[in-house]
Amino acid sequence: MTGDIAYEAGGSRPPHRMPLRDRRNESGASALERRRYRRTTRFAYMVLLPSLAVVGLLLLYPLAYAVVVAISGYRFGAATGQLVWAQNFVTIFTAPSTAPLFYQSLLTTLGFTVASVILIVVIALPIALLLNGGFRGRELVMLAILIPYAIPAPVNAVMWKWIFDPNYGVLNSVLLQLGLIKDYIAPTANSSTALWAIVVAYVWKFLPYAVFLFFAGLSSIPSAVYEAAQLDHAGPVRTFTRITLPLLLPVLQMVLIIQTIYALLMHFSLVWVMTNGGPGSATTTLPWLLYQESFAFGQLGVGGAMSVVFALVMTLFVGLYLLVLRPRQRYQLV
Repeated sequence: MTGDIAYEAGGSRPPHRMPLRDRRNESGASALERRRYRRTTRFAYMVLLPSLAVVGLLLLYPLAYAVVVAISGYRFGAATGQLVWAQNFVTIFTAPSTAPLFYQSLLTTLGFTVASVILIVVIALPIALLLNGGFRGRELVMLAILIPYAIPAPVNAVMWKWIFDPNYGVLNSVLLQLGLIKDYIAPTANSSTALWAIVVAYVWKFLPYAVFLFFAGLSSIPSAVYEAAQLDHAGPVRTFTRITLPLLLPVLQMVLIIQTIYALLMHFSLVWVMTNGGPGSATTTLPWLLYQESFAFGQLGVGGAMSVVFALVMTLFVGLYLLVLRPRQRYQLV
């Protein structure tokens, strides 16, 4: 690196070049600024407290009710009035009639979530980078990208069911015209492709949300950092890995959290319409199994236990993202 410009995100600054403001902060001379920051923080929490209380109530009450249901006895959908405590949890983890399907549905859900989130991030970030570059007609492209997210989830599921239909689906028609297949295929009726069909439908629906989050994050990065990189003759790859990606880490963290929660929860309509959990149990995810146990079979206690385990899985994912991707770096110009 040449010159006196340090453009790397989180790069260390030589002590002899450290501006007076930073030396003053380290020496503790900025107590007034710290007090002002604490007052601003307290005010922000006071303003947000009513909203946090409402959101907390909406989140905690259903969770508490699910715990009550999980430790209660139910028979044919009706409460027995008895507390069974951990019996429902023992059932989903050890009962021969429930445990194998529970473990399989959990693995299917995790596989679907990981595949969907990775595809969304890998596809959305390059699109956001292209949009951030600016070009003629960018607004029309952004509007077109937004269309899938505006389509209601049930309509999206029906649309993709038609696309994958083995008799008159668009997919078979296109593949036959391109000469890629000789006979009609049924992606949703094949146990090896059914889950991937749902992944495609899900990614198409929720990709725009990630694109616009990344685009907003890229737009907030100061141009001065890129100008410093150009003066130092940094290539596009190094600029992306040393500046864009570190500064985009908070947005990446948000995208991963939101998309993971969405993937865990909001694929239910796709399974309902496209596969009904089949073929066999190839697309039986945990939300679908939870629905079947609770409402189709009337085992509300077992379904409540599954929902509690499901909530713990989501909490584990969010905690992992917050721990591993905690933003610690800032860009610095010397």
